[in-house]
Amino acid sequence: MTNITYFKGTREEVGFQIGQSMGDRLEKIINNMVESMDNRFGINRAKLQKEAMTWFYSIPEDYQKELQGMSKGSGVDLKKIADWYYSDKCIKNGCTSFFIKVNNNYWAGRNNDYILPKFWDHINIIKVEDKIPVMLFGLKGDIFTGTGYNKEKLWIHYNWLPIWDKPDNTDNVLEPFIFIRKALEESENLKDVEDLINTTKRTGGMNLFVLDGKKEECAVFECTGQTYIKRLPKGDYIIGANHYNSLEVPGEYSFDFNNSNKRQKRVKELIEKDDFKKAPQDLIDILSDKGVEQNTKRSKTVYANVACPAQDLIWFAYDGFPAASQSSWEKLRWDWNF
Repeated sequence: MTNITYFKGTREEVGFQIGQSMGDRLEKIINNMVESMDNRFGINRAKLQKEAMTWFYSIPEDYQKELQGMSKGSGVDLKKIADWYYSDKCIKNGCTSFFIKVNNNYWAGRNNDYILPKFWDHINIIKVEDKIPVMLFGLKGDIFTGTGYNKEKLWIHYNWLPIWDKPDNTDNVLEPFIFIRKALEESENLKDVEDLINTTKRTGGMNLFVLDGKKEECAVFECTGQTYIKRLPKGDYIIGANHYNSLEVPGEYSFDFNNSNKRQKRVKELIEKDDFKKAPQDLIDILSDKGVEQNTKRSKTVYANVACPAQDLIWFAYDGFPAASQSSWEKLRWDWNF
């Protein structure tokens, strides 16, 4: 059964409540995550020690307050929490996603490929004063996310992309996972999200999937650090993995998109050979396909989602490994009015 927890109040109160609900379990999760990242990818411990708090003070003040509250509520040192997020931002991960229209509604399908299988079983629903209530998929205690939903029926998630134009300073610069949280709290539609893209820069690339269930509009924004292109569905669907479809990669940069291209091609093949009458099962079948789901030494599908924002329907898979094919998919039930 998915763990759904609810938090509301000021930034400081929300952070304190999350920290208090975790206690010393938060430190255990952080240690597990950092150790796993170190084992898989290698972490420059000296760099982490030197730069994590500098990074912390560069993020938006609102989220500094939440993390400070989390530290107070849990008793975990703020530096350790900063280490967690700073180390996490450096890891490359793969994902495969699509939007498709089924019976006149757009649906989202999303595999999140990462590390620590069976740990991604938690959903935080957060209502900060004067902000849109948001649903965040992630680790227990996480205030940032790569996948989320809000009360305005706006679904947002991103697939990692490499970049070549990382901003030189920190002014109006966001980590992709912080961008998602901010966009969910402040956006009611695609235009709001695009306005945020235009007024910020990013430390990492994103295939940013945005679906507005009220207007039945969707798009994928291919974002580098400082620019983007908006992709719209061709026909009834749009697909993305971890490579650029529209933006041209400068010739001096060599990125290996082979695996990503194969996954995207396989999704396209599956979509085009089916008439898609049985949602969500048809979408789950695509995400569970061996050519789509990842199961490698470095990256595996740790959770998967199928969602129809127009109908407030979300299915979640996380308890199997790899998640899309081996999990018991759960239909979520939640309450925005808490």
